[in-house]
Amino acid sequence: MSENLDIKNIVEVQKIREVLLHHPDLLSLFEMLIIFINNKVNDEKTILDLPLEPNIEPNLSDHESDDDDLII
Repeated sequence: MSENLDIKNIVEVQKIREVLLHHPDLLSLFEMLIIFINNKVNDEKTILDLPLEPNIEPNLSDHESDDDDLII
């Protein structure tokens, strides 16, 4: 089991909080957003098996056949 990430530990988040200290409504909204983001980040499921896509090689021309199309 992996450790949960916590967005609150990001330095920029702390700086935003400092800016919003004088705006309690915005600070409250920001805190709710942090909770939401933490939940989303930590609820992501690990993909165990990705379907393989077919490897289709493009049809590349050779240089000799390119000369056939030249009009002199």
